[in-house]
Amino acid sequence: MRHFFIIFVLLLLTACDDGDIITVDLEFDKELDLCTNNTNSFLIYDTREDPNESLSLIIPRGANEEFPFTEATPVDDPTEFNINESSVRFLYRTYNRSLGNNELCELVPSGDLTIIEDYEAENGGTVLATVTVMDDDNDGIPNIFEDRNGNGDLTDDDFDLDGIPDYQDQDDDNDNVLTVDELNDNDDDDDPTTNPLDTDNDGTPDYLDTDDDGDGVPTIDEDSTDTQSPRNLSNRNNDENGELEYHYLNPLENTNYGPIEHIGGNTYTRTVTVNFLVTGANLEILSGTDIDFGTLTYDIVIEE
Repeated sequence: MRHFFIIFVLLLLTACDDGDIITVDLEFDKELDLCTNNTNSFLIYDTREDPNESLSLIIPRGANEEFPFTEATPVDDPTEFNINESSVRFLYRTYNRSLGNNELCELVPSGDLTIIEDYEAENGGTVLATVTVMDDDNDGIPNIFEDRNGNGDLTDDDFDLDGIPDYQDQDDDNDNVLTVDELNDNDDDDDPTTNPLDTDNDGTPDYLDTDDDGDGVPTIDEDSTDTQSPRNLSNRNNDENGELEYHYLNPLENTNYGPIEHIGGNTYTRTVTVNFLVTGANLEILSGTDIDFGTLTYDIVIEE
């Protein structure tokens, strides 16, 4: 695991007269975890061992809010939280032993766990949360490549005119074959537009082609099982090479089994990444320093 290092050298007022410099070495990996078992707040935290430490951020949780963020935010307009020692808190703690997985999420702490040092940021600091969603519908095509008209507005690109913008549509051409199953990215550049799967070589990639094999029968209607799934294994026969191939990808099979309805619905998993920057936090041991708290990543299921 890649580790990042934050080293803070701070002068503290102490009872000592020798003017010692106290160094606090915060060596966290910045890969944050999330607790969701409190109905009023989210706890976002990072931990490490040797010494046994934690950095924690508490932010408010709205009613029926399953996750703290679901949509991307502009880099120049992050969500802002003001540290107030009540609904928004930032804490540094050390413990008598190492922390187990998700132990900070337990409502009743383990009896053998003791907090040794406990510091909390005073009022006045700010937490900036920048939310990134690279591929809203997780269909294998990053959002940037679903702006087909190139105007910077993802909401007005809707190839199949079903009312769902392409960047949030799991089946961009409404042919009952999910977009993620109609891609070819063998060059591993995360850009399916540079090497698109185009079965019939008509210049239109399969994920935007309603007749993938160019046999005159719409892909959606090449479903002999009427299961609203052209990729049902029963929808295969031999191609020109004598190998089993799906009807909708085999120009030798041009039977129209339709009309078949679109499967309907739009359910997919979205990966959300949130980076937290803490500024101006007076944490006694960390005063007025910008802290790259780290990155929180989680998946949410979207049903439309």
